[in-house]
Amino acid sequence: MEDRRISVADFVFSVSDGPFKDFVDKSEAFRPFMTAGKPDFTVSSVLDERQVLASEEYRHRQSCYEVGFEGVSCSFGRAGDMIYFDMVSPDAESVLVLLWKPGSDMVRSTCGNYSPSMTRFGLWMSFNMLCIARKCAAVHSSVNVCNGMAAMFLGESGTGKSTHTRLLRERFPDMFLLNDDSPFVRVGEDGKVTVYGSPWSGKTPCYRQEKYPLKAMVRLSQAPYNRMEKLSPLKAIGALLPSAPPAFSYVEETSDMVCDFVSDVVSSSDFYHLECLPDFQAAELTFNTVFADGR
Repeated sequence: MEDRRISVADFVFSVSDGPFKDFVDKSEAFRPFMTAGKPDFTVSSVLDERQVLASEEYRHRQSCYEVGFEGVSCSFGRAGDMIYFDMVSPDAESVLVLLWKPGSDMVRSTCGNYSPSMTRFGLWMSFNMLCIARKCAAVHSSVNVCNGMAAMFLGESGTGKSTHTRLLRERFPDMFLLNDDSPFVRVGEDGKVTVYGSPWSGKTPCYRQEKYPLKAMVRLSQAPYNRMEKLSPLKAIGALLPSAPPAFSYVEETSDMVCDFVSDVVSSSDFYHLECLPDFQAAELTFNTVFADGR
């Protein structure tokens, strides 16, 4: 069985024959991440869609979290002794199902005709399922790098993450963008936190196979003024948790894994809250607070 091997966050993911492999072959975003390394994890499209949908485990599944995008309906929860994630196409003609036993090094997927957006999101969920037990996950953020250190800017969609990181790069040209939507963050065995580029970068194509130590995380919110404060560990947990894969907080096993990940990141990193306007003064405040000591 032919596969494609993708390196993200210093893990190697084997993607076998099927819709995921076909998508990877066609996607420019994955090319910088291709490798010949030995796999740590496997995403295997070995399940027959009709058989999965008709199975007792799936028909009696317990949905714990539901979300939608581009007309696709998604749910996450339990199916027997497995964790499942499914996506139903807008016309309800196809259902992509992922099945994973917590702690296992393999995600099994149905094999069918799925849209690029469903396939892309299915791969993202698969990678997160597989690496969360090893204290690694995608964090919804925009990331700038300066002087060899990464600063991550967190916030809900529309709060101005991309605008703020762009203003920082315009004001400080030595700074560059690592990822604009979904970098991966990994806690090493030594407790140090590293930020990685990934094949998922939202509306801004930025697919860097690079990694940098984490300098700080900054939670953004819009305000009619610019003000920045350092957060206590408790507030830092509240700032980071919503930006980790949200579905994981609704099932006990994955919730525990996310909590371990978030706690370790918080214990090793500086966190700030920035209330700001979309202007250069906010960018200068961020630089002077986060980066100035590293000039």
